[in-house]
Amino acid sequence: MSDWEADAPPVRAIAFDWGGVFTEGTFDARAVVALADLLGFAEPTIAASYYPLMERFEVGELDLSTFARQLQDEVGGDGARAVDDAVFRAAFLHAARERAAMYDVLAGIPPRYTVGMLSNNVPELCDRVRDDPRMARIERFVFSNEIAVRKPHADAFAALTEALDVPAAQTLFIDDNEANVAACRELGFRGLLLDSASGFATRWERALPDLGHLVTGPSWER
Repeated sequence: MSDWEADAPPVRAIAFDWGGVFTEGTFDARAVVALADLLGFAEPTIAASYYPLMERFEVGELDLSTFARQLQDEVGGDGARAVDDAVFRAAFLHAARERAAMYDVLAGIPPRYTVGMLSNNVPELCDRVRDDPRMARIERFVFSNEIAVRKPHADAFAALTEALDVPAAQTLFIDDNEANVAACRELGFRGLLLDSASGFATRWERALPDLGHLVTGPSWER
């Protein structure tokens, strides 16, 4: 289902991805830059090992210390800069650049909507997201590392539906990844792509006309 259809049932739940929605650009892209700088390697070298390891990290197969050790072993072994666990952890966990305007959107969603999050995430980072006071409006968090499955797998979206207790057809899911939006639509969700601030604002107003005021102002300029 698209973000808007004339005969669609009313939206009762709004669910968000995290990286790329509450951050400017993807978390992973920023993390690759931060870790390349930290370890002293070119970004493509880091990326070649980072992304395959993240697939395991995001389903809970690795903890952060193991991820850090395996990444450093793969990219350079003894050639990598000596980095202790705390320094690596700080560089990784603080890599994101926040999209401040999205926190304002979240805070403005009225209580008649159930609000959730479905995110491909990792240990420790997911706790930072969940414990952020600005995320207080979110009632249900579904993180891939806690359910052992990543988007766009259907089981990830099934876990979201179970957590929200709202049918897919009445749930609007927001993601910056076209594959995830396409997958959720195939499963009957209302999928809303965040590819640009202005494009997102237009789609949001169309899907949620009663909440159009939340995407006005310079951050959503069209």
